[in-house]
Amino acid sequence: MTSPPTPLLLGRPGPWPFAGYFRGQLVHPEGLRVAWAGRVSDGADLTVAWRATLAMQQALSRKGPIDADRRRALSILWARLDGVHREGLGPAQGADLSLLLLAEDPDGIAVSAVGLRQLLGPREGALSPWVRGAHPLLGAPGIPVARPGALTSEEAPAVLVGIGDEVDAPRSVGEGLLMCGVWP
Repeated sequence: MTSPPTPLLLGRPGPWPFAGYFRGQLVHPEGLRVAWAGRVSDGADLTVAWRATLAMQQALSRKGPIDADRRRALSILWARLDGVHREGLGPAQGADLSLLLLAEDPDGIAVSAVGLRQLLGPREGALSPWVRGAHPLLGAPGIPVARPGALTSEEAPAVLVGIGDEVDAPRSVGEGLLMCGVWP
C-alpha cells in the first residue's frame, strides 16, 4: 500500500452536522496502524454529545497502540468498547453508535463497522460504493454484543467514507470530503 486509508463519516443534516462525531488513530512502532471515525449521541445537546465522544475516544485509545495483525487489532478495538459506561453515551446509551474501524499492516487492511449502510471510496473523481447492501460489514447501529466481522483487502482507496441511513451519498469526492468536514 502506498498510503494508509483515512476513515470518515458524513456529517448529518442540520445546524450541528458533526455533533457526536469523533476520529482518531494509533500507530504501533512495528507498523500496525488503526484508525476510526464514529458518531454517538448526535441527537443530544452538544455537551452530552461531546462527553459521549470523549468516552468513545478514551475507550478506543486506552492502553495505546496495538501490537497484533490487522484482524486481531480490530477485535481488540471492539473489546475496548466493552468497558464503556453506557450511561455516559447520552440518552440512547450507545444504541445510536455508528463506527468505522480500520487496521492496516504490511499485508493490507481490515475494515469493520456498525451503523452504516454504505462504504464509499474515490474512483475517477466520484465516490463509488466500496461496500453496500446486505454485506455483513454493514448493519445496525449500537455497541455490538458479538464482535462484527472484518473485510480484508490488500489495497484500499485513500479515503473510506461511511454513510448511515440519514444521508444521501455525495456525487463527487470534493463534495463528499466537505460533507465529512474535510477541506479538499
